[in-house]
Amino acid sequence: MSAGSGRPASPGKLRKRREFLACARGLFRAMPLIVVQMRRRGDDGPARIGFTTTRRIGNAVVRNRARRRMREVVRQLPSGSLRDGHDYVFIARDETASADFAQLRRQTARAVKKLNAGEGHPGRPRGGRRAGNGSK
Repeated sequence: MSAGSGRPASPGKLRKRREFLACARGLFRAMPLIVVQMRRRGDDGPARIGFTTTRRIGNAVVRNRARRRMREVVRQLPSGSLRDGHDYVFIARDETASADFAQLRRQTARAVKKLNAGEGHPGRPRGGRRAGNGSK
């Protein structure tokens, strides 16, 4: 709860690359319209969220539309869906910007629910670059 307001604290934002990379090492759930990553931070602070869109899904207009839609979907999640002490990253897929909004909302809510229940896939370990010239 936020101090004195009587309602849950709003989620914070992930801002640094290392925070996004740490979340990628947690659990993830891939859906046809969105990918959600989650990790436990080890504190009891409010949930933090981040959004990612890659150049692969389209130009800046498409990426911004996908990011706006993801933000709105997360805003509409039921209260308590995002757990305190956790970080969540929402990653746009090819159809995120143009898909039916209700379907995007359902898939996002289902992915978050599954992750909170521990039903996610482990993220791939992110190691450093290989030594040498990149050949095997």
